[in-house]
Amino acid sequence: MSKVSSGAIVDPTKYRGKVLGAAIAGYAFDGFDIMVFALTVPVLFREWAGAGFNMVQVGFIATAMLIGMSLGGYIFGPIADKFGRRKGLIWCIAFFGITTGLTAFAQDYIQLAALRFLAGLGLGAEYALGGTMAAEFFPPEKRGKLSSWVQNGWPIGFGAAIVAQYFMMPIWGWRSLYLLGTAAVLVSIYIAIFVPESPVWLKAQQDKKKGIVVAGPPSAKLTDLFRGANLPAFLTVSLFFICMLTTYWAVNTWLPTILAKERGMSPKAFSSFLIFLQFAAVIAFFIGGIIADKFGKRVTMAVFAFLSALTLFAWLGLQWDDNIFWILGTLNWGCASVVWAVAMGLTVEQFPTNIRAVGFASAYSTGRLLVTLVPIAMGAVAMKIGLTTVMAAVSVFYFIAMIAILLMKETKAQL
Repeated sequence: MSKVSSGAIVDPTKYRGKVLGAAIAGYAFDGFDIMVFALTVPVLFREWAGAGFNMVQVGFIATAMLIGMSLGGYIFGPIADKFGRRKGLIWCIAFFGITTGLTAFAQDYIQLAALRFLAGLGLGAEYALGGTMAAEFFPPEKRGKLSSWVQNGWPIGFGAAIVAQYFMMPIWGWRSLYLLGTAAVLVSIYIAIFVPESPVWLKAQQDKKKGIVVAGPPSAKLTDLFRGANLPAFLTVSLFFICMLTTYWAVNTWLPTILAKERGMSPKAFSSFLIFLQFAAVIAFFIGGIIADKFGKRVTMAVFAFLSALTLFAWLGLQWDDNIFWILGTLNWGCASVVWAVAMGLTVEQFPTNIRAVGFASAYSTGRLLVTLVPIAMGAVAMKIGLTTVMAAVSVFYFIAMIAILLMKETKAQL
């Protein structure tokens, strides 16, 4: 029996590359899955026009997916704390890969919403579980860069979705993109074969059996989040994710539609722009990790959350010619990417080991749960006043995120 499948505590330094690769790949498929929905919306407006498909229905589908993603964190987080980070990650990635493939068979927006809800159950946990597991294989002083490395999975997945949309959709239609998403199952297989269980989690289980209490009670229930120091950590991290996910879903759900309908870009033009933004994100992720390791995760995130607010308002809240629009879009995408690059490294360490997966996954899911109405509300309001005006108001959430960041504790030596 190999060390990977034996359940023995391994030397984390020997497996960091494999764990990092798994975390990046899982997050790439997370990003791919979500971007596929945004990219197929303009096509659905044409294909389902006879059924009265509109912006409110788009918002309804996105909201259904968000609800699933919110519940997924509450489901898979406790599983990862009880049965192991590795098993939780394998199950959640396999689940959203299979349900994403089933989405290809949707015949109307109700079916599409139901299938997006199911896929969301797995999607909602992947980021938290992958981040938790990866963090436990790296020392605290390297988690700033680790977070930025893992975040690169997102633009990789985004870029892959855009490339697939450009080459596959004209030939095989929008359904082919969802079928391609089933490849996420391969990541689960890779983890099952090559990635061992977190040594930190295994050590905590051994200590628990011996009756040794480390960093709090040996329990990992949702109710423990409301006890002692866990409560302020949970509330602060939840507030951060509420604000960041509000801006994320506002921009990423509607940006392709803004480019196509309000700016009149062709599919080729807006695909090129979106791919360019993913390159900007990759650069920003690496820069964010370097800055965070030098100046601290908390300060880095707060400064760039502030800059994200200013650039988002200027980019999508005001009218510009194409050149200025591209420049402001790149600046905003880069600033926001720096915040996300460091977010995992700071937020995951707000919780002790015994409740880390539950705390991180639940805070992330709480953020998603409380922003479930954002897409459908934006769709309804945008039908009356336009998406550009709505986007201007969204920038305030970056300011609130900055406040939440400043309320967190800087973590330099905490496991």
